Amino acid sequence: MSSICPSSLTTLAEDFLLLDIRERFEFNTYRADFPNYLNIPFSEFDEELPNLQRNRKLILICNNGLRSRTAVQFLAERGFSDVSSVMGGLVKWQQNGLPMTGTPPDFISHSLSDSKECSA
Repeated sequence: MSSICPSSLTTLAEDFLLLDIRERFEFNTYRADFPNYLNIPFSEFDEELPNLQRNRKLILICNNGLRSRTAVQFLAERGFSDVSSVMGGLVKWQQNGLPMTGTPPDFISHSLSDSKECSA
């Protein structure tokens, strides 16, 4: 399974869609501030799958990377070949000082690791 450090997203030369798979109430509270960013909750994938381009690179993000890793496997099993997960999700996004919209809960900045760097 492919994963990418959030700080690496700004340097990717290829076109991709950053797909936030959290539930809509989570997305409406706080989210990454990034171009080509869309919210489709994992719970709605079955209905929304026909609307996704199978030939476009998809990078999935959630709170901490757990749901997005599951969703990457889900999409791969359904014929999506270029799908990755953001390591550490929005927790790692915030730890790397990347732009966000809204107000994340206090616990998000203390979750996972205190390290700002991703490891491969």
